Amino acid sequence: MKKAFAAALLALAIGAASAPTPALAADAGKVLFLMRADPPGGSADPAVKARLEAMGYAVTTSEGLDGAPDPCGFDLVVMSSTVRSNQFTANRPAITRWRDMGVPLVTWENDLLDDLWMTGLRRDTDFGELETGHYFWLVRAPHPMAAGVPAGLGTWTEARTPPGWGKPGLGADIIMTWPGEPEKATLFGYEAGATMDHDHLAPARRVFIGMENNSFTRMTQTGRTLFDAAITWARAGAKMCKVKK
Repeated sequence: MKKAFAAALLALAIGAASAPTPALAADAGKVLFLMRADPPGGSADPAVKARLEAMGYAVTTSEGLDGAPDPCGFDLVVMSSTVRSNQFTANRPAITRWRDMGVPLVTWENDLLDDLWMTGLRRDTDFGELETGHYFWLVRAPHPMAAGVPAGLGTWTEARTPPGWGKPGLGADIIMTWPGEPEKATLFGYEAGATMDHDHLAPARRVFIGMENNSFTRMTQTGRTLFDAAITWARAGAKMCKVKK
């Protein structure tokens, strides 16, 4: 019996190792990547850009938020944590522009979650950053953003990287949380029309990934799989831009 069980495990391992990697999509769409060049401490933004391009996206980068092109010319907006949140919050027109745009958005800047109405306003209560992180607790395995990762405990970074978190509104799909603290979601999304915070309805799909500036280059294969799935799910959402007359 033990030999049969061991043989079954070996066959499963060989099958998993030899399973073909899904082909990446070609011409997946246009992405506007909002980031900051050469931030203190560096960042993984170049690696993120390369990954998006490998997934088939045509990526346009913009230094910060001021002077960025019209988001309605893109299929997805990706907002890095290197974007200066204090500069963003001081510019009321910029807040309105990016919060209300009818283009799917992915961000990993926890300090912008309140401005984007993806969480409440109180830092360290509605959003924040943990001192160190390595594990995740996956709670919504059937969702496309879970990418087939089983429910329960897992690791998504190879190093003890500080993860961001948010406490989203009732309309959110929470995919994973910090283990032992279910109110701290580290991956969640809103479908277009779902209720976010402040009774605000999501103008298009919105996704938060609890990374920091250098997390992407420290991710495990599971972490990268979840990242890819979050990008893919957001991009698959409809663009709701109004036609200019």
